[in-house]
Amino acid sequence: MNLNKIIIYSLLLLTYLGLSKSLSPSEFGISYVFNEESLSSLIKGAPVSVILVDTHSTGFIIKTYYQKYKVVYGFQTYEELIVRTSRAFTQKNKDYIGMSIFRRSEDLNESFTPLPPGSVFIGNRDFGRWRNTSKGKVWSFYRAYRYIPQYTGLKSYTATYNVFQQIQKSVRDNTPFFGFNDEFGTKGSITKREFPAYFKKDRNDQFDLKDYFSDIVKRNFRASRGAQ
Repeated sequence: MNLNKIIIYSLLLLTYLGLSKSLSPSEFGISYVFNEESLSSLIKGAPVSVILVDTHSTGFIIKTYYQKYKVVYGFQTYEELIVRTSRAFTQKNKDYIGMSIFRRSEDLNESFTPLPPGSVFIGNRDFGRWRNTSKGKVWSFYRAYRYIPQYTGLKSYTATYNVFQQIQKSVRDNTPFFGFNDEFGTKGSITKREFPAYFKKDRNDQFDLKDYFSDIVKRNFRASRGAQ
């Protein structure tokens, strides 16, 4: 490889590193979530349900990962929160869009098991009651808390007593529960309807400068070898 090609590759590399930095959003004032414990320390109050509504990365060679949460409280309005995360934490939660990935009950018990959004409120008699129907026992929120299913995306979901029991079992076993018919999670039918912003993005047709750079190197190596 001659000196000119070395200079070209070096300039390309520096350009990509610069773009990776300059195209990343400002991190000033954005909290960093490394794992479950740091998420717990970030979220205050109880009862509360943290719903993962979006995730994305910026940069090319040096990637920065972000998640967006909808934080739904029992006795106040919800808030939206954008945080920077570790790659491992992002990958761990990639299948849980539209699900509660953290909740804290009134007695301050915490759980990180991925569950249907707002699960912490189902079965809590401060917020609703069980009604006997032809489908068995069905959870119904009190009129004063009718905003909770609106905020969480549960307004079109029927939470039966069997669902409630499965939620409790999933917490004990620390096993994700996507609903009996896979209504929740990144592939869930209710998730796609209630949290459509995530699915409007074209996540498969993105220009990746790292791949572009790799392709340039391969093509030039082949050309230089062919000329020898």
